[in-house]
Amino acid sequence: MVLFLSFINVPYKRLCLGGVIVIRAYTAHTSEIDDAEIAISEILEQLEPEKNCLKNTVAVVSCYHEFATNGIVAELYKKLKCPIIGATSSLVATNQGSGQLDLAIMMITSDDVTLTAACSSSLINESEAPLSEMYNNALEGHTEKPKLILSTAPFLMNHAGDNYIDILTKSSGGIPNFGTFALNESINYEDSYVIYNDKVEHDIYSVIVASGNINPRFLHASISPEKILNRDAIITKSEGNLLKEVNGLPVYDYLETLGMVSNGKIRDGLLSIPLILNYTGGERPIARGLLAVNEEGYGVCGGLMSEGSKLAIGAWDKEDVVRTTLQTIENALSDESINAFFMYSCIVRNMVLETDIFAEAHNAGEAIADRIPYLFAYAGGEICPVGDTVYTNYFHNNTFIGCAF
Repeated sequence: MVLFLSFINVPYKRLCLGGVIVIRAYTAHTSEIDDAEIAISEILEQLEPEKNCLKNTVAVVSCYHEFATNGIVAELYKKLKCPIIGATSSLVATNQGSGQLDLAIMMITSDDVTLTAACSSSLINESEAPLSEMYNNALEGHTEKPKLILSTAPFLMNHAGDNYIDILTKSSGGIPNFGTFALNESINYEDSYVIYNDKVEHDIYSVIVASGNINPRFLHASISPEKILNRDAIITKSEGNLLKEVNGLPVYDYLETLGMVSNGKIRDGLLSIPLILNYTGGERPIARGLLAVNEEGYGVCGGLMSEGSKLAIGAWDKEDVVRTTLQTIENALSDESINAFFMYSCIVRNMVLETDIFAEAHNAGEAIADRIPYLFAYAGGEICPVGDTVYTNYFHNNTFIGCAF
């Protein structure tokens, strides 16, 4: 279902230094999931790679899981003849259209930016060695220090996303890392896949590494300050992503003091409670999701819950989801030099929209229109650097993130 007006990708007006085009981006979209030939034809017709590709070209894809498993993405890789990374999602959009059962892709091409890609081996039993090896492989062809890592990561239960980000930060020496965790519509994420060229797996990680004449900008937003309860607490006991005690109280007891527990159950469900962690210096809090409560009564969260961190509780609101997204987009568009915009939003934000599931994507598309090529997709976890000129890589939940360059 196409929600936005189609347009011809015209990136020439942006990101030009002295009249020389530095980097170009082109987007494509298809709803054709049954006929591979038609789907590939539609995508190539929009991207026009033979006409538009410069010296270095890569592509990032977000799609419904069947596009990954039925061979369409693998065939697209053969036709596009450039590295592709990607992750499955529950809803995707570009300037060309949007849908739940669709495929969206952005092709990035440049003569002045070195763009390479790589993927890891399985991360089920080991993370550090596969991710470090992947990053080193991706450095082949680079003659200067990279400025950006674009990531597509696997959603593996009982694997904290923070660990992947920390390993890559260490391996790369702190290069800004931006991206998404794979997602699908099932509760246990059994059909979530990471894509690398013609490879489709549950348990691999794929990256694009960029160096040269590129200066990415990163933005993120979760819940408006007025939607955060003004009752800061302290995490007094935790272990990794397990939240054990807050203000010296077990998790349930703490939530009960806030009136969020009734008859031994959390009101409105676990995902209705966004946790706001403040360990980034106070100015840019990080959102965490409460995914489950285990048999021991510990809160299983979507990321690391560091002891000593300040903790607050947020309140979800449909209008606030759309508002924070639009504010972030307008912030990005205020920079006239940008030529491409990646956007990922947490699936929980989509759940907050209830039956109006396209509200966030639709409003984002209307705000951007034909100003720049963009790709929007929902995520099972968000990777986005935090900072102004010096960045620190973070794993986020419940957050809208953007990378503009």
